[in-house]
Amino acid sequence: MFAYELEGLKRLNIQAIKRGSSYRVKVRGRTGKMVCVSNISRSVNKKLVAKQYNVSVETLEKHMSPDYKADPKYRFYSGNHMESHLYEAIEANDFYDKLENVLSTQVTAFKVNIALGYELVSKPDPDDTRYFYPNLANTYLADKLNYPSSGYKLKAITAFKIFVYHRDHALGDSDAVIPKVIRENKHVINFPKTNNKCVFHCIAWHTFQSAKKDPRRIQAQVKEAFKRYCSFKGIKYTLSLLEASSLLINEVEDCFQLGNNVHSMDVASGNVEFIRRSDKGYEAMDILSHENHALYIKSIDMLQSRYQCPKCEMIFVSGERLNHEKNQCELVNIESFPAEPAIYKPASNGIRSLLTKYSIKDANQYIDHFIVYDFEAILKPTATQHGENTVFTNEHIPVS
Repeated sequence: MFAYELEGLKRLNIQAIKRGSSYRVKVRGRTGKMVCVSNISRSVNKKLVAKQYNVSVETLEKHMSPDYKADPKYRFYSGNHMESHLYEAIEANDFYDKLENVLSTQVTAFKVNIALGYELVSKPDPDDTRYFYPNLANTYLADKLNYPSSGYKLKAITAFKIFVYHRDHALGDSDAVIPKVIRENKHVINFPKTNNKCVFHCIAWHTFQSAKKDPRRIQAQVKEAFKRYCSFKGIKYTLSLLEASSLLINEVEDCFQLGNNVHSMDVASGNVEFIRRSDKGYEAMDILSHENHALYIKSIDMLQSRYQCPKCEMIFVSGERLNHEKNQCELVNIESFPAEPAIYKPASNGIRSLLTKYSIKDANQYIDHFIVYDFEAILKPTATQHGENTVFTNEHIPVS
């Protein structure tokens, strides 16, 4: 729920209940039971809210629009990568409530700046006042406060403007609706009730060494992982922070010395693609990101439908083709030569060593030639008798 939507609900005297890091509205559902909805922009939820609180859908849409101009004390602007919220002529006690409304509705990582609007009054002449609009480049207030002999003093802070800059890093979203094709995939773990801590659930699951670990019963390991992260960042751990904090994926890599490879899945085609590859040298785990929600990938090869034969190491696109190959595969021993690519080095040359020792140049006595090669072959068992005492056990089959 966005900040301008919360403002619209307040204008209509509709109470929004805060649960975790999101706001919800209590309505009577289609089955007759009281339920809470958070996505008011959906037409179904909009009709339920309008019916519950006796307002028309048109009135609800008008007040919850980001372009609503009826309230002169609040103005909202939304751009491609930034949004701003301007509050004017409000009480000082309302500042933190307004700020919390804006920050709690963010679903992606962000940077925030706050500009103050204030009024200065002249010390010798109380009728001489100057008003400064909220502007990030405006440092006049700080200059005056740091200069006690200034002829002006602060009279009141009358407005503030919140600038929110959106980043591309996704946060955990417990309210994300996971499609059936992902939810029922046996190679993906979707942790229940993560309270926006789905990344910590993935870390706890990956690092927890137990044969009987259960995705539904790892809350203790999640808390320990979050405590470790708080200690690493120098943050005091609290339960409220555990429920409402946000993080960037690349921040946890150095803390846990664990790389995070992030993938996305096209629900229609089932194709899995990389969206973030860890550049750290740590052990890496694979995460599937869907609508800002992180799911743990047990096997990226299986998720990408890559099935590898344990004998010949060939890769197949289906389990049926793999099983068919395993029944016919006879290649047991596979070796590559050389184990690591190398460049041939000729034997040491005494004359060349003397030339190098005494810095003698341009004495091209001969031109060295060398061959760079990389030969890979498969050793196929043959058990061929060659002569009376010789048996060929394997045959080299060139591969590359």
